[in-house]
Amino acid sequence: MSNTSTKLPVWFRGEQAQQLERAAKAYWHEIETALTGWLTQIDETHAAEEILDLLAWERDINRLEGEPLALYAKRIRYAVANAEDAGFNTGMERIFKRLGFGFVEINDRLPGYDWDMVEIAMLESEQVTNQALIKEIIRSYGMTCRRYFLKALTAIESAYGCALIEFEKEVVG
Repeated sequence: MSNTSTKLPVWFRGEQAQQLERAAKAYWHEIETALTGWLTQIDETHAAEEILDLLAWERDINRLEGEPLALYAKRIRYAVANAEDAGFNTGMERIFKRLGFGFVEINDRLPGYDWDMVEIAMLESEQVTNQALIKEIIRSYGMTCRRYFLKALTAIESAYGCALIEFEKEVVG
C-alpha cells in the first residue's frame, strides 16, 4: 500500500484523522489477508487440516486411523510422484523411501514362489509400527495382478574378537 495522503475536510483533523487512518489500514489489511491468505494453503506442510482433506480427496489419499498429521501431509505432498512411480519395483522402493522408510527391497519372480508373488523386504521395526501404512501403499500403488508378502529383516549388532593365545606348560613326570 502506498502512503498517499488524502485531503480531508478542515473540521476532520488531529485525533479523528488518525483514528480513521488506523481503521482504514486495518480494514485493507484484512481484505489483503483474505485475498492472499489462500496462497499459504497450497503448501501441504503448512496447510490447515481442512485444506489437506480437500487436497487428499483430489489426490485419492485416504487418511489412516490414528495417522499423524505430518505423515498425512507427506502422503498428500508426494501423491503425484508416487502415482507416477507405481507399478514397478524401483518405483515402489522410491515410494517407501519418500514416506520415511529406511531399508526397503522389492523382489519378484523368486524361486520357489508363484510368478505373481512379490516380496517386500524391510526392517522388522518399521514393519511392525507401520502396518496400516504399508497396506495402504500396496493397495494404492502396487500392481493389481500381483500378490505381495512382507519379509522382516532384523539388524543385529555383533562384535568379534580375535587374538593369538599361546600357552606353554611343562609337565614333569
